[in-house]
Amino acid sequence: MPWMDAIEVARSTPPTKREREQVLEYRRRKAKPRFYADENFPSAAVQLLRDTKVQVITAQEARLNGHPDENHAAFALKNGCVLLTCDRDYLDEQRFPLIHCPAIVVFDFGSGSLHEMREAFKCRRTMYGSPQFFDKRVKIDAKRECWSEQCRFLDGTASRARYRAHRSRLQERVET
Repeated sequence: MPWMDAIEVARSTPPTKREREQVLEYRRRKAKPRFYADENFPSAAVQLLRDTKVQVITAQEARLNGHPDENHAAFALKNGCVLLTCDRDYLDEQRFPLIHCPAIVVFDFGSGSLHEMREAFKCRRTMYGSPQFFDKRVKIDAKRECWSEQCRFLDGTASRARYRAHRSRLQERVET
């Protein structure tokens, strides 16, 4: 399976009229995702996001330290936030079915260095142009070298995709 430029992949499978309209509406409103960092998300990563003017609420600020994962997911969903975590339990479809969850991004920061955090944050680019982040039906497994997205769309269909930033270009892993 080769990596292909994401623009070329998008040209070969153009979005529907409804998808284009939805993206344009979010851009017109200048909608931006808000984030909720659970207690497993490092404070250094929160600070990196805040340094780039990203709005992040932490578990400590929400007074949810020591609460079960379900409470963190419920808080993010209720408040319209994308849940940020390093807890891979959120990728469990039985426990956290995509249809009943907020948007969730599970990060792997490796050793936890600032460089590795910045590398893993490359997946954020997708969040600013994808309506499913606002519709709360996506999970991302973000690693330093690439990320995988699992989406469920409003029409009930689902998709999985894998991406990476390579030489300042977004690439998608495609099946041949």
